Amino acid sequence: MKIRMAYICAVLVCLSMLAVGCKKQVEEPYPEYTAQQYYDMGMQAFSAEDFVQATQLFEAAVSMAPSMADAHYYLGLCYMKQNMLRRAEDSLTTALRYNPGLLRAREALGILYYTKGDYFQARRELEQCRAMYSTNPQVYYYLGNIYLSEGNCPAALAMFTRALELDPASLPARQGYDEAKRTCGKGPGKPAPQPRIEKSFKGGGKAIDPSEF
Repeated sequence: MKIRMAYICAVLVCLSMLAVGCKKQVEEPYPEYTAQQYYDMGMQAFSAEDFVQATQLFEAAVSMAPSMADAHYYLGLCYMKQNMLRRAEDSLTTALRYNPGLLRAREALGILYYTKGDYFQARRELEQCRAMYSTNPQVYYYLGNIYLSEGNCPAALAMFTRALELDPASLPARQGYDEAKRTCGKGPGKPAPQPRIEKSFKGGGKAIDPSEF
C-alpha cells in the first residue's frame, strides 16, 4: 500500500512539473523589438497615414527609450492628426526637453499654440523658430497675424514678406501682406484684427494647414 501511494505521488509530481513546463512554454512572450525598430515601424505607419497604428508604435518606442526626441515629435504629430491636442502639446514639449534644437518640434508646438488661441505662447515659440532661421513659411505667416493683431504692422509686413519669399504661391500670406499694408497706411485708430487661422486656399499654392508637417 505504501509503495502504491509513493508511486501515485511520484506520478502526480511528474504531471505537475510537466504542466508547469507547458504553461511556461505557452506564456513565453515574443521577443521584443528595440526602440529603434518600433520607431522605424512607426515611421512606416505614419507615412501610410495610419496614425492610430503609428501612435502605438511611437508610444512603444518612447517607453523603451524616453530620450528619443524624434519619436516624441512624431508622436505629437500623430496626436495632432487625431485632434488630441493636450497629448500633442505634452509630446512636443517632451521632444524639446530632450533636444531643444529640434526646430521642427518647436515649429509644430508654436503652430499648435496658435490654433488653440494661446497667442502669447505661440509668439514665444515662433519667435524662437525665427531666431533659429526656420524656413517654414507657416512660422512667418502666423507671426505676421500675431503682429498685425497687436497693431504692429511694420513687423507684420516683414513676416508676411518672409512667408511669401519662402512660398510665393501662398494666398493667405499675400492677403495678410495686403492687409498689413492697408493698416500701415491708415495709421493708428481702428482696432487691429484678431489673428486668423487659414486652413485652405482659393486658388493655387500650398495650403497653410496647422496640422501639415
